[in-house]
Amino acid sequence: MTSTNPTRRPARRSPGYRSRGELSRDGRSEVGERLRDAREVRGVDLHRVERDTKIRSKYLAALEAGEFADLPGDVYTRGFLRNYATYLGLDPDEIEDEWRQEGGEVIPVKPVIAGPKPLTMRRKVTFQGSHVVIGIVAIIVLVVASYFGYQLTRYLSYPTLGVVSAGASPVTLPAGTTSYVLRGTATPNTTVLIAYDGHEPITVIANAEGTWTYQAVVTGGRHQFDITAKNLDTGHGSNTVRLIVVVVNPTPTPVVPAVAFVTPLDGASVATGKVSVTGTSTLVASVTLTPTYLGMPLAPGSTLPPPTPSPLAQSTQTPKPTPTNAASGSPGPTTTPPPQPVTAPTAADGSFNFALQLKPGLWRLTVVGVDSKGVKTTPASREVSVQYTGVNVIIQVKGGDATIYVIRDGVVDFRYQPEPDGWSTPVVGKNYICIATNQGDNVYITFNGKSYGAVSSLGGTRLHAYIDSKGPRDVANC
Repeated sequence: MTSTNPTRRPARRSPGYRSRGELSRDGRSEVGERLRDAREVRGVDLHRVERDTKIRSKYLAALEAGEFADLPGDVYTRGFLRNYATYLGLDPDEIEDEWRQEGGEVIPVKPVIAGPKPLTMRRKVTFQGSHVVIGIVAIIVLVVASYFGYQLTRYLSYPTLGVVSAGASPVTLPAGTTSYVLRGTATPNTTVLIAYDGHEPITVIANAEGTWTYQAVVTGGRHQFDITAKNLDTGHGSNTVRLIVVVVNPTPTPVVPAVAFVTPLDGASVATGKVSVTGTSTLVASVTLTPTYLGMPLAPGSTLPPPTPSPLAQSTQTPKPTPTNAASGSPGPTTTPPPQPVTAPTAADGSFNFALQLKPGLWRLTVVGVDSKGVKTTPASREVSVQYTGVNVIIQVKGGDATIYVIRDGVVDFRYQPEPDGWSTPVVGKNYICIATNQGDNVYITFNGKSYGAVSSLGGTRLHAYIDSKGPRDVANC
């Protein structure tokens, strides 16, 4: 009886045929070794390949080991093999033919047909540590080369110069004009030399935007300005530009001494109290500077008028002694004398300068020049304000005598010292000031330009006022 499902006979194999999964006679799969060698050359692992090709790593490992029996089938294996070979930059047709030959198949010779080349995956660039080092070295070399190139260009270049109103025609000014502002452009940060009327050149510096200005003192008649920009590092200079300024002088008048400010600017605000006063003069032998204290400006938000004590304005040319408290021997508050004028000779080019240390407040600076015969110039004035620094307190006694005890930054200034009605003094501390009194209704406090009234009005019962950057408040004791 014939079976309805006869057993299939195995197909006849050609000589030397090996089933999928069998290795070569020496125990290695040449296709797998080529795949593994190509992957190691690229420096990637199986997990990286799995992420890039979407082929599971166990199938990739089976392809490299020649374990074709662990793969899902010939169709899938052929697809995995071709994709993996393409990813590694190998010829997928060649790899597939070798794989089929390892399996014992006879590969027919394919006719060569010209046609479009198959699309291949672009090999990804793999950065290694040496690449980073090379990149850093290249950047350093580029920066150094750029720096030396900039310095060389700067050394070889000549500064430029431009002067407003310069030309063949002179600038005519009305009679009575005493100053003229020269303006122009130059290479940023270069030195501009201005020589006029036979004086030594005046130097100004062009700012970062390449502009410069200079205020010259002029009198009736003709004035010649020869202006040059110069790089002091290289010694290179621009062409000299000449400017003629004529001040109309209808009737002959004698030349009189004159002074003018250069710094500070009118209305300038100074943070530290150090003020540099510079200026120019004509036919002046000496200049006298008088700083006049105009009062404490109001603190922000204050509507009360500030008190008007007279703190000391000290010049570096005329230092003043520091007062001390007789009881403690330490620097302490005292009624300061009014500011004193300071006199200094002018330089050969008529310039003058002073260095002041001003207390917080509003100041008027007035300069007057005197020539060799004693003739004085018309005064020139500027107003500047000095900002508050630290803790600035004005202590005033009103309505009767009061005994005051003052501690400033841990130093005792007054130790229960009686003061009369109308007495006033400034006290400046870095961190804090503490005031104690038995007559809280008679001792008034002004902090940084704002009046806080009597000590007794602070709300406490101890009659102690502690003042720091937050303002005055009542404390148990100092």
